Amino acid sequence: MATAKSTMLRGDEMEGQDQALWRALQPLRSCATFLMTGAHPDDEWNGFLGWLTYGRGVHTVYACATRGEGGQNALGPERGRRLAAIRSREMERAAAEIDLTLRWIGAGPAHGADDPIFDFGFSKSGEDTLRRWGAARLVERLVRVIRAECPDAVSPTFLDVPGQHGHHQAVTRSTVRAVELAADPGFVPEMPVWRVAKLYLPAFSGTGGSYDDQEAPPAETVRVDLGEHCAALGMSWAQLGERSRRFHASQGMGRDLPDGPRPLALHLLSGAVDVALPLDGVPHGLAELAGTMPEGDAARALREAGAAIEAALAGDEAAALHRALGALEGVSWPTPDIARRVALKQLQLARAAALALGIAAEVSVSPAEPRAGQRVQVAVRVTGPAVAEVRLFQPPEVAAGSLRDGFDPLGGSEPIGATVCWTHAGSPAVLQVDPAERIAFGAATDVFVTPQRVVRRSDSATPVELHLTGAALPPSWTVTPPEGRTDLPAAGACLRRLPGGAAVVEPASVGILCARIAIDPQARVGVIAGESDETLDWLRQLDISAEAVSSDDFSRFTTILVGVFGFGQCRVDRAKLTAWVEAGGALVTLYHRPGNGWEDGRTPPRFIRIGSPSLRWRVTDPAAPVTVLAPEHVLLNWPNPIAAPDWEDWVRERGLYFASAWDPAYEPLLALSDPGEAPLTGGLLAARVGRGRHVHVALALHHQFSALVPGAFRLLANLVASPR
Repeated sequence: MATAKSTMLRGDEMEGQDQALWRALQPLRSCATFLMTGAHPDDEWNGFLGWLTYGRGVHTVYACATRGEGGQNALGPERGRRLAAIRSREMERAAAEIDLTLRWIGAGPAHGADDPIFDFGFSKSGEDTLRRWGAARLVERLVRVIRAECPDAVSPTFLDVPGQHGHHQAVTRSTVRAVELAADPGFVPEMPVWRVAKLYLPAFSGTGGSYDDQEAPPAETVRVDLGEHCAALGMSWAQLGERSRRFHASQGMGRDLPDGPRPLALHLLSGAVDVALPLDGVPHGLAELAGTMPEGDAARALREAGAAIEAALAGDEAAALHRALGALEGVSWPTPDIARRVALKQLQLARAAALALGIAAEVSVSPAEPRAGQRVQVAVRVTGPAVAEVRLFQPPEVAAGSLRDGFDPLGGSEPIGATVCWTHAGSPAVLQVDPAERIAFGAATDVFVTPQRVVRRSDSATPVELHLTGAALPPSWTVTPPEGRTDLPAAGACLRRLPGGAAVVEPASVGILCARIAIDPQARVGVIAGESDETLDWLRQLDISAEAVSSDDFSRFTTILVGVFGFGQCRVDRAKLTAWVEAGGALVTLYHRPGNGWEDGRTPPRFIRIGSPSLRWRVTDPAAPVTVLAPEHVLLNWPNPIAAPDWEDWVRERGLYFASAWDPAYEPLLALSDPGEAPLTGGLLAARVGRGRHVHVALALHHQFSALVPGAFRLLANLVASPR
C-alpha cells in the first residue's frame, strides 16, 4: 500500500494539518465507488466505510431512507420532526469523520416534510413498512440514487429476515430489487442505466439488544479485519468507526473498543468472486482504469495522472497533485462513466492540493439565519495563493429549516458558499467551500406560541395561558375550549434552533385537550426525570402537586415517579429509595432500556428483568387489543375507572421494553400482543413492597401525552395517586 511522506508515518503523533492532508490523499488511490443503503441514521457500518475510504481509497456513499424521527432521544425531549433535524445533522457529522457522501431517500426538501417514507416507529414487518412507504416508491428512489452515484458495489446494512426491524427488511428487499432495475432500460427511462458489479449482503446476524434474526445469515465469501491498526490515524478501523458513531449522540452511540481483531464478513450475492478483499476485480487506480479502454490520449492521460498520484502519496504532494490535475485537464473521455470518475478525482485532487499549498477559505453569512425576502451578506476569507467567488445556488424551501437532501464532504452541500480557484505549476484547480455551520432558512417573521400542547381537566379552575409573539391573535382561536380535543390553526411559523446545530421550521399551532380526569388531591409527586422525559410538566398541567427531586430526602412526597431513562441519567441513592417505598411510599418507574441505569435485582425494590432483544418484548400496533388481567386492582379504578375507551386513539405503539421476568410479588395487570403473537404481560406490573408499592410501566405513555390521548392522562393520574 502506498503511503504518504515519511513525516506522516508516525501516525500516532500525527495531528492537525498533517492528518488532514493524509486523509485527503487516501481517496486518490481508487476510482471505485461503494454504496451502502440503510433505513436510519446510525445504521451505517462506520468502521467498514472508514476502511474503504482510507484503507483502499474507495469513494463511499450512504443512502438513508429516513431521518430517524421515530427513534428514541437520549439527550432531550425532542421527538418527531425536531428529532429528524437533530439526527440528520448528527448523520452528516458522522459522515464527515469518514469522508462519506450522504444521500437522503425520504422526508426532506426534495419530497416534502410529509413524505410517506419516514420513520413512523418500530415495525416488525417488511411488508407493513413497504405498505406504508410505498414499495414502488422506495425502489424507484433507490434506482435513481444508484444511477446517479454509479456504484461498483452495493450493500444494505441488515438482512431481510423475520425478527429484524421492518424498516431494515424493507430497505434490504428494495435494494436488491433496485440493483436489478437500475440495469433495466425500460425502468425510469429518462436516466441512463447502470450495472452494479457486485452486490453484497451482511454475512452476520443483526441479532442483539434490539433484534432477533430468526434465519441464519448467508455464507461468508469475504471478510475484513477492522481491528487492523492504521498508523496514520493512530487507531484501528473499528475504533475510527466508533469515533464516527459518537456523533450519533441522541442515540447514545460510540463505544471505547480495545485493540484486537474485529472481523466483518460479507456475502457476495452477485458479481465476480473476490480473491481476498471486497471490490477485488474492480478497477481502482487510474492506471487500472486506463486498462479498460483502447490505447489513446485518454488512456495515456489516466496513466500519467495515476503516476503523479503515486508520487503525491510518496511525499511529493503539491507539485505531483497539480501534475495529475494537468494530465486530466481538457481530455475527451470515451464514456460518461469514465468522465464521472475523472470529475470526482479532480475534486479530490483539488482538496488535497489546497491542503498541500496551505490554501483555505472561511465563509461567513450574515445574518446567520437568513429570512425569506432578506438581504444576505456573504464574506469569504482566503488564505494562500487563491481567489474566491461567492457561490449562490437556489435557496431551499423555507419549510426545510436546516434539512438538506444530501451531504458531500468535498463541499457544495450548502446553497451559499464559495468557489475557490488557483493555478499551480500551470495547472488550475477549483474547490467548493461551505460555511462551517449549517445555514438555517426561516420565514420572514418568526411567530412563536407556548405552550403548543395543553391538557386540562374539565373541572379545573386553572386557566389555559397561551403566549403568542410575532403575530396578532387569530380570530379563530377560541377562548373557552370545549371538552375534547381542540386544534387551533397555525398563526404563522418559527425557526427553532435545536441541539447540534440543527434547526426546524415549526407552525405556531396549539393542541388543547379538555377531558374528565380525576386526581388525588393528596398526592405529592417527586419526579426523577431523564433528559427526554416531560412528565413533570404534564402532572402540573393536571393540577397535581409535582416537583423535581433534588435530594435523597423523599419524606415530603407520597409518590416518586422515575421518568423515561431516569435511572440512567440521574443520580439517586437506590437503597434510600427502596427504604422509602418499604416505609409506605409509592414508586412509579416508566420504561427503561437494559443498560440505561437499570440493574436487575437492584434498581427496582424487587427483581424485574427488562426483556431483550426489544423486538420480542414490545407491542408495536397502537390499536392492539388490551386484556385487563386484574379488573379490580386499585390502579385501574381510582381515582379514574380505566375502561375500553381509554385504550383508544393511541399512537406509535402500545409499549416497548416489556418486562420478561419478575419477582412473584409483582402482579401483571394487562396482557397485550401484536397480531399473531403470544400475549405479553410485562407492560404494567404492580407489587406491594413493605407498606408501600412499586409500579413499573412499559407502556409508551410519553408518545400518548404528546398526542393528547385522554386515557393516558387518566392512567397517569391513577399511577401517581397516594398508596391505598
